[in-house]
Amino acid sequence: MGAVVTLDKLEQKKKLLKAKIAVALHDELGRVPKDEEINQVFLLTRVMYKAVLGLHFKRQEQKKNGQLAIF
Repeated sequence: MGAVVTLDKLEQKKKLLKAKIAVALHDELGRVPKDEEINQVFLLTRVMYKAVLGLHFKRQEQKKNGQLAIF
């Protein structure tokens, strides 16, 4: 049952993010955005989040373990 609740919450978060993106696109474009536009921005948002925060947390973990590369 715990996994079901987690999946429901994950779906809710995705829907909320898509809604926020739709509102921002509407404000920026001055028209109702198409589903394809919302989905493109949604995917880009998730990729950028993982790229930026993923590297941040990986760097912190490496620093903690003394594995930080010197450039």
